[in-house]
Formats: sequence, structure tokens, C-alpha cells
Amino acid sequence: MNKHKLNIGIIGLGTVGSGVIKLLKKQKSNIKSRTGIELKVVAINAKNKRKKRSVDVSPFKWINLPIDVAKDPDVDVVVELIGDMDKTASKVIKEAINNGKHVVTANKSLLAKEGSIFEELAMRKGVFLRYEAAVAGGIPIIKVLQDSLIVNKISKLYGVINGTCNFILTKMESDGREYSDVFSEAKKLGYVESDPQLDIGGIDSAHKLALLSCLAFGTTLDFKSVKTEGIEHISIEDIQEADLIGFKIKLLATAEYNKSTLVQEVSPKLIRKSSPIAQVNGSTNIIAIEGDEIGTTVFSGPGAGMGPTASSVVSDLVAIASRKSKSTFLTSDKISGTKKYKPISKKSSFYLRFILKDKPGVIARLSEKLSSCGISINQMKQKPLAKQKATLIMTTHKTLQENLEKALIDIKRLRICEQRPVCIEIQDI
Repeated sequence: MNKHKLNIGIIGLGTVGSGVIKLLKKQKSNIKSRTGIELKVVAINAKNKRKKRSVDVSPFKWINLPIDVAKDPDVDVVVELIGDMDKTASKVIKEAINNGKHVVTANKSLLAKEGSIFEELAMRKGVFLRYEAAVAGGIPIIKVLQDSLIVNKISKLYGVINGTCNFILTKMESDGREYSDVFSEAKKLGYVESDPQLDIGGIDSAHKLALLSCLAFGTTLDFKSVKTEGIEHISIEDIQEADLIGFKIKLLATAEYNKSTLVQEVSPKLIRKSSPIAQVNGSTNIIAIEGDEIGTTVFSGPGAGMGPTASSVVSDLVAIASRKSKSTFLTSDKISGTKKYKPISKKSSFYLRFILKDKPGVIARLSEKLSSCGISINQMKQKPLAKQKATLIMTTHKTLQENLEKALIDIKRLRICEQRPVCIEIQDI
């Protein structure tokens, strides 16, 4: 690699890939004047060569197959922006590294599964693997965890890291609309992944959380251990009831590490309105980190979009050209020792919504099951529905989640509920 020039091959010319080309052109002289290095796109690849794009790609060499970009001798660094479909991205990244090329990727789902494999290979080959754009769009959270907070012992991180879910929940609240209606709007606007479950099912957030946990705590990259729940079951009624008692509903990603125990969870939570976490709207992301030296530090910014994500990709390219440290810590657990993974028993309050058969004694039977599991009701109200149904809404005093889960199983056996109860933890943050 020329010390004063970095030759780039870009695979994928969608929103982010096109944004990278635009940004490199726009900031070419600025980057060179500040770093002394020219970042030059020399090869490109996408599914459709004839597709009309928002950027002129005619100056660049077109390569028909993604894998051939990874083999091109003119390319110093491969920018992979094609997603996790049909294993192509994994093959391209491995091929590029084996050929001595650096890699920049925004592929959080692939990194969550194979990141440690890629990094081990990169370390052996003496090349860089960087992925700032994989988490939280324009927030430089990867760099913060790798560099800025390295002297801190981090015990907890949490935040809103999926812009699609936050857009849907925010719109439901502001417009008073049901989930299905707002979901359809988000899909039309292009906010939803081709597989919607990646967003609304919490999987996208879980991918990102697994990466953040590994970097923050030095633990094994372990996406499979993330307890994951999405937002499909959240209704406008839940959002309005939460508002009445001073809370908002957010899809919260949380990772906590204490005494060799790691807990990772993505699920809807009731967050007090005064919390910074509750105040992010639309597609904005927010991440809070708790460290022994810094206390709690909060980072917020755009979680997606052409500009923010392209900015993160280009920052990785500049870091590679400047020869910043190679390690991204995805293999650190194999150095620091094996950690144990198990749930932590803790008490929390919960919001509950039941759709019950409107018959005598139903509420008494439900309350009896809660009481038998040691669950005390804080507030409760009943709202009549049509067709001999009733909505019962309550909040509990603090209780162990496993006790509540047992109670809900017992209540299901009573066959008094018309649908699955909604249970949301009230988070103290």
C-alpha cells in the first residue's frame, strides 16, 4: 500500500455505498490536506450495472463479481456494503483478508456471528478490520469503546440502537396511531429491512448489542445469548397508559457485566419521561455507558441514513490510511479468559395489560395467581370492551421477573385471557 494513497474497492452501491462515493469526492482535498493521504476509489461492484444511481460511477472500474474485488491487485481495502445475504459477504471478507487487503464493513449481523473469526484472520495477515458504521450510524461508539474509554472498567451500557423501532414507537405516540398503521408507513418510507423481523423483532439491536458488549467488557462475542423481544405486541393503548403514569415505551438494548456474569437483553421497557433515553425521537440513536472513572456518559446522534453511515465508513478508511491500531478487540476474551453467562436475579416493577373474558370472578382468579407468586399490585384499572371482553391494566410493586413469568404461565392455564398478556418492565435509568 502506497503511504500517500489508499486504493478502495466498494462492493454494494445502495444508499451507503453511493454515500461513500459522494463523501470521498466532496471531502477529497480536505482529507488529503489533513492526513497527507489520497483516498481513491478504483473498483466497484453491485448487483445491477445499468441501474440509475444518485452518483456517477462511470469513472470507476466495474467488476462483475464481488469476490473478484477481493482479488483485484489494484485494491488496498475492500468496503463491503452488501449485507448478510447468501454468505457472499463472509466469503468476500475472508478472501480480501487472505489476499492481504484491509476490510471496512457495516455488516452488523455478519460481525455478530463471525466477527471474531474475521479478526483472528486479520491479525494473522497483518491487516485492518474496521466496522464503525455497523453500530449506531453516525455515533462513533466503536472508537469510543476501543480508544477513549479504554482505561475505564465498564459495568453497563444501554440505549436505543434501532432507528426503525424508535420511529414507529415515536409516531404511534405523537399521532395516536396503532402499530400496524405506522409499520406500513415505515415500510413505504424504506425504514424497514427486507426481512422486517430484523428490525421489529429486535434482532438488529441484538446484533449491535453483541458487538458493543464484546468491546465494552472484553467478553466473548455471543449474539446467541442476547435475550430478544420485539415491539409487535405494543399497542397505542400501552403507549397512552404509559404516558399517563409518566413513562414512554422504548426498545431498549442493555448489557451488564458484573462478577464474571454477562446479561444481554433487547426488549421494550417503560422509561421515565425525564430520562435522556426517553427523549430520543424518530430514527435517533442513544447509548449510555457506565464506567468506574467517567460515571455515566451518553452519546446520541443519527442512527442511520446515507450521510451518517457513509461518514463512519470514511472515518474507518482514514484510520486505515493513517495506520491506526489493528485490534478491534473482538478476540479479546480468548486472551483475558473465559467468562460465565447467566441471568441475574433482580427486582423490578412491571406494566401488565390483559384482555380478559368479561365474566364474574375472572379478575379475582387472576389476582389470586399473582398473589400466590408473591406479586403485589401497585395500580389497577379495568376498561370495558365489546363482545364480552375487558381490558385490565396494572403496574406491580418490585418483584422478581422469574416470579412474574411463573404467574403468567399459571394465568394462561386458567384460560381467562383472550390473547397473550403484555408485560413490560419499568426500567430505572
